[in-house]
Amino acid sequence: MDLYEILGVGRSASPAEIRRAYQRLARRLHPALNPGDPVAVERFRAVSHALQVLSDPQRRADYDRGGEAAAAAPPAVPDVEFEGFDFSAEVRAGAERVGFREIFAGIIRRPGPAAEPAVPAAGEDLEQGTRISFDESLRGTSRRLHLVRQDHCPICSGAGEVSFGPVPCPRCGGTGQVRASRGHLIFTRRCSECAATGRLTRRPCARCGGEGRLIQSEWLEVQIPAGVGHGSRVRVPGCGNAGRRGGPPGDFVLVVQVEPHPHYRREGDDLHSEVPVTITEAALGAHVEVATPDDQVVIEIPAGTQTGQRFRLRKRGIPRMGGKGRGDLYVEVRVWVPTVSDDRSRSLLEEFARRNPMSPRTAVEAKAASSQKG
Repeated sequence: MDLYEILGVGRSASPAEIRRAYQRLARRLHPALNPGDPVAVERFRAVSHALQVLSDPQRRADYDRGGEAAAAAPPAVPDVEFEGFDFSAEVRAGAERVGFREIFAGIIRRPGPAAEPAVPAAGEDLEQGTRISFDESLRGTSRRLHLVRQDHCPICSGAGEVSFGPVPCPRCGGTGQVRASRGHLIFTRRCSECAATGRLTRRPCARCGGEGRLIQSEWLEVQIPAGVGHGSRVRVPGCGNAGRRGGPPGDFVLVVQVEPHPHYRREGDDLHSEVPVTITEAALGAHVEVATPDDQVVIEIPAGTQTGQRFRLRKRGIPRMGGKGRGDLYVEVRVWVPTVSDDRSRSLLEEFARRNPMSPRTAVEAKAASSQKG
């Protein structure tokens, strides 16, 4: 239906004429004056919507041009108590006059959702870092840390409020309702301070300011399990900030940084190291001693071992988290070539070369050519 027809005015009506038309219709159609009359409710919604659009110059211009947004469906009737009209005083906000749109803004618009009661909320997690040695990461260790966190207020037990009274609500004077005027219209609303009871029985805790939590410091012993890697996160449940309104506490997270080892390189749960052998040991074979994280072990080097050849030592690596075994240790051979400094040694090597003619470069080229043909 045309908004001008709803108010009973022409398209050239002035803002004052639109306002008077609305006041005239509101006296007859307000739901508080027509209890149980759904027709009056719908007509009051339409009249209120027409006032919203036509009292706003921008929205009225959009509507006159045929804009759909300006003519959106009217809002629901606000939940207020209508008490009548008061024409004894001008409408003012502080020391300034207010416009017609501002007068009815709190009435004809759908009120926002009521403030939700405080609900439990989980506390925040806390995080801190620490450095440990490589050996500590293999065997596990502990750290004693100074922790600053928010704990429950001892006065209100984390509720943020304490009981007192009951006393009359100062906002509504103990009536449970707040009286307000919008222009010449007079309304009453439920008092939000006391939830319309007229009495106050609780107040914010003076110790924590209503937060329910206070900052405190304490020492925390954190066990770091064997097998942690660089960047591992050790979580201690319940040692973070306390929750609000009875919510669960957060966790404390310790971020572990592992210092590198001079001999071992870690890949997952496996360790890698190198062992130097002499030319004679590599050529003839030998038994050499290899260091592991636990002790020294002897491995057999077969005759003809080349640089880069690896040997696997089972269960000599990193302990797996949760006690599920261990990784392996891979030992890579590095053939050590001595410096020849005397003629006798040089002659022996030249004699060895004459007796064992070979060209490793030719062998590598032949192997590469064979793979290309394949």
